[in-house]
Amino acid sequence: MTTPPYVVDRVISPSGHTVTRTRPHKLGEAIKPETAAALNAMMQAVMTGGTGTSDQIPGLAVAGKTGTAETGIAHTNTTWFIAFAPADAPKVAVAVVLEQQHGYGATTAGPIAKALLQALLPQASK
Repeated sequence: MTTPPYVVDRVISPSGHTVTRTRPHKLGEAIKPETAAALNAMMQAVMTGGTGTSDQIPGLAVAGKTGTAETGIAHTNTTWFIAFAPADAPKVAVAVVLEQQHGYGATTAGPIAKALLQALLPQASK
C-alpha cells in the first residue's frame, strides 16, 4: 500500500527539535518518462525564452508555465504560475493562483512563485 500525498514535511516541537518527519513515497507513474522529459523541456523553454523569462532565477534551472484566464469581466483575469525546480532533478513544486487580477500570470503570479522557489531553494538560487 502506498502513502497518499501529504503537505507537512515535519513537525517541530516548541524547543525547535524535529518530532516527526514525513517521507515521500512513489504513488505511481502519471506519464511515460519520455513524455515527462518532453514536458520538462517545454516548461524550461517557457522560462528561458517564453512568457516566464521575467521570473527566471539566476543559477537555478526552473521549469514553469504561466496562465491567464479571462473572467468575463473587462480587464479582470484569474492568473497562475506553476513551476518546479531544479528542473532536471526536482525538489520542490509550486502553484500560485490569483483571482481578480488586472495583469497576466507572468506578471502577477510569477513573482510570487519565484519568491517561493528562492525561499525553498536558497542555496541553488545564487
